[in-house]
Amino acid sequence: METNEALKSRLLKQAEEAIELLLTQIQTMEEGDLQAVEQQVLSTMMDLGRKCLEGVVNQQAQRRGSPARRVGGCGHRQRLVSTRQRHLLTLMGPIIIQRAYYQCMSIGKKEEKQEKDTCSHGEAPCDAVWGLDAHRSSPGVQRAVSYLAATLTQEEVAEAIGRLLPIQISARQVGHVIRPVGEAFEHWEDQQMQEVMQHGEEKRTRERERQERGGEPITRLYVEMDGVMTRMRRGSVPMEKQEQEKNEDIYREVKVGAVFVGQPGRERSMLAPGVFVDTPGPITYVARRTSADAFAPLLYGLAQRMGMERAQQVVVLADGAKWIWRLAEEQFPGAVQIVDEYHAREHIWEVARAVFVEEPGMRETWATAIIEKLMQGRVEAVIAAIEQLPAVTPPPGKSRSIPQIEAAYFRSNSERMRYPLFRAQGMHLGSGIAEAACKTVVSTRTKRSGMRWTPDGLAAVLALRTAVLNRAFDHCWHASRSVA
Repeated sequence: METNEALKSRLLKQAEEAIELLLTQIQTMEEGDLQAVEQQVLSTMMDLGRKCLEGVVNQQAQRRGSPARRVGGCGHRQRLVSTRQRHLLTLMGPIIIQRAYYQCMSIGKKEEKQEKDTCSHGEAPCDAVWGLDAHRSSPGVQRAVSYLAATLTQEEVAEAIGRLLPIQISARQVGHVIRPVGEAFEHWEDQQMQEVMQHGEEKRTRERERQERGGEPITRLYVEMDGVMTRMRRGSVPMEKQEQEKNEDIYREVKVGAVFVGQPGRERSMLAPGVFVDTPGPITYVARRTSADAFAPLLYGLAQRMGMERAQQVVVLADGAKWIWRLAEEQFPGAVQIVDEYHAREHIWEVARAVFVEEPGMRETWATAIIEKLMQGRVEAVIAAIEQLPAVTPPPGKSRSIPQIEAAYFRSNSERMRYPLFRAQGMHLGSGIAEAACKTVVSTRTKRSGMRWTPDGLAAVLALRTAVLNRAFDHCWHASRSVA
């Protein structure tokens, strides 16, 4: 077994040899070629670091000792059979670890059938100590690859890693690395949500007590949400009958939530002297391919972490999708609900395009006038104007015409469209945040040309991407590893 002094002596000798070689190589370079010198110094330091890491890990593996007999993770008695190599990819390059390897001893026939599915038959205890059970790369590599994969494709990550570090990794290997990390991030996020839901009242009580000791109140907290379709691999998700019959791409919705604190901006409200219109503060996101019921507590948990208990007012801002308002009623009771102006205007233009098909001039005149009524908060007048339009044929597969559908839309959302009242309070009225979140969180990373996802792959990338965008990657990394 190598002692500390022996290892120190060996590493010092390697360092001395490396520095002598470096100085020799630098002398052959052209004077003033800083790029070449810099690259050579970096290469030398990385190579020396790799040797140091390999020496330290192997020494600690030897220090653990290798008893001839032990009890394995499967519960069986195991015997030492050999010392085996483990190849590990690290930030400084590949290293080889020499560690003791054990195999399960013979078990009785009565136990054999019972233990067949759980017995590992062989393991290296050192792997578990270093957290290498299912990994061929070091935590440093996993962390770097996962961070880059939140923004880059697997091919781009492989190229970036090869340029920045003295290691080579394939796009396929990148996928193998990021999946367990993304799953760990998602698992930790779920645990945080469950803690909030299970101990909500206790946590709220503690939060109120903390605020009374000096926490700053939040005037207005905004919650926005939307959905975006992502292309999935055929057969990776349950398919409807028509999807099975047609050999076409299949899509599933990813739900995205954005939460931010409203901060007084420079623009004044035209309806209330001294009131400034809110501008978004730092935005945090949550994104999942899941049902509305499963998404709801995740969004609620995010709002809690953003300080919802300190908010004097909560505003839910979105389009008119029914699942959104049902979620808002369940998770954010008492919140102000607003249909953003852009979507409301689009519904008016939808009516105009359906009715005035051959009259573009009339289409624009009518839509402009009705939008003016809408901005004045006269929703009942908007509904009346739509209902007075001449009848049109319903779209294929629909039982009602576009005007009938949109009149019902405005009727069901009328209280969410009292825009003068909202403006007078300085509220932010655009849902561009939610739409931008769909693009920023999901589309930019997952909807590039040719991309098709499996559920696990998509979930992992979404977890990594939201962690990076929320400026919480490091926290998630440490928290998820401590949970594991």
